[in-house]
Order: sequence, then structure tokens, then C-alpha cells
Amino acid sequence: MYKKFKWRVILTISIITAVVLIVGFVSAIFITGTSSAKNAFKAEDNKQVSNNNKKEDKVKEVDNKSYNILVMGDSLAKGTGDEKGKGFAGDFADLWKAKETKTVKVTNVSVIGDTSSGLVNIASEEQTLKYIEGSNIILISIGGNEIKNFTNFDSTSTDSNSNAFKITQEKYLNNLKNVFKAIRSKNSKCMIIFVGLYNPFGKNLASDKINLLDNWNYETNKIVSSDSKSIFIPTYDLFKYNTDNYLAIDKFHPNGKGYDAISKRIFEALNNYKD
Repeated sequence: MYKKFKWRVILTISIITAVVLIVGFVSAIFITGTSSAKNAFKAEDNKQVSNNNKKEDKVKEVDNKSYNILVMGDSLAKGTGDEKGKGFAGDFADLWKAKETKTVKVTNVSVIGDTSSGLVNIASEEQTLKYIEGSNIILISIGGNEIKNFTNFDSTSTDSNSNAFKITQEKYLNNLKNVFKAIRSKNSKCMIIFVGLYNPFGKNLASDKINLLDNWNYETNKIVSSDSKSIFIPTYDLFKYNTDNYLAIDKFHPNGKGYDAISKRIFEALNNYKD
């Protein structure tokens, strides 16, 4: 009697264990299937986001009914340091609106930290070429990132430091020529405004380094002036006596006042320009 009861208990436990295992297996399949479905939906969502980004990357049409200003270059062209977030391009556009009957539109393709080599690449992109083609004015600021460390160069020496500066400058000037070629290949009528470099280091910059900066601006001006519809905008004198008032907290980029001073000089130069 006891043996029969013992086997019944064992059999019952075995059945219960089997049922539990089966339920667990089915649940695992269901959970895995649900998780896979969720992952599939998530992948589809990511694919949709990617497709939306691709749509945004398509070349935008230029509004020919507007007065179009294109801004190219580095962080200075981007307006870094301006508390108002406008930079010289935005400030200039506000000034230009007062004398322009068309709606003034600003397109900024500047890249923070860019150099002249990067600008050559930007200027040759399909979308940028479309912007160039429809632009009335093109504002450019480039070169600051290439010589921001030029305090390490010695203009009086014939060593590798001096050669490094010359190599950097020659590459920059060649890149600048190529940028102008790219612009003129698409637009022979627009005005090109090139913003020169200033000295952000004030009195801390040695005289030989100031000579390097002056030469950099001089050589740049020669290329800009060789184009009959281009203007070089000097900024060195603007900041020479206003370094503390015109620089942002980083002591390198202009602040709102500094950008405003640059924009006013651009405006004056265009007003006095004679074709």
C-alpha cells in the first residue's frame, strides 16, 4: 500500500514538473518573438529617421526672388562669441535690409574650426555650388585656425619653424585661389567680401609675429584684389585699440561689439564700391 502511494506521489511530481517546463518553454518563445518584433520595429524606425535625414541632405533650391547672402569659412564666419548669435553676417544683413527692396536671406555654410583646405572642399560641394550660383554677396572668413599657433613661429630664423610658416602660408594662398576659382566658375557677378585677420593677443604679441600677421593679410589682399568684384576688409586696426572691448570671453573670437564693428566696415566698403 505504501509503495503504491509512493509511486503515485512521484508520478504526480513528474507531471507537474513537465507542465512547468512546457509553460516556461512556450513563454520563452513568446518573449523572444515579441522582443524580435520590437527590434524589427525599432530598426524600421531608425531606417525611417535615416531616410528623413537623407531628404534633408538634398540640394535646396535657391530663392531667386530674394537678395541672397552666402557665408563661408570658419568660426568667425559662423559668429562664434557673439552673445546675439548673429556674427558679422547677421549684423551686416540687418544693415543691408534697409537699402534693399528684396527680402534679404542669409545662408551660412561655415564650419567651426575649418581651415582653407576644408573651405576648398566645402566650395566644391554640389549644394554649396548651388548657393554660389544664386548669391548676390558672398562673405568669407578663413585663415585664423591656420595661424592661431603662429606665436611659435620665428620669422627671423631660417630653421624649420620659419619654413613651417612659409609652407602653411603658401598652401593657404593656393587654397584661397582655388576657392575663388570655384566661386567664379558658377557666378561671375556676385560680390565677394573677404574679412581679414586681426590680432587677438594685443600687446602680448611680439613685433616679429605682428610682421607675420601683416604679411599674411597683405598676401591675402593681393589675391582678393586681383578679382575685380571682390573687396578685402581689414580688421587689424579695428581691434588694435579695442581688444578688450571687442573680444569674447575666450579672448580670441569677437564679441557682439566686435562683430558689429566688422559688419559696419563691410557695409561702408560696399557703399563706397565703384565697379
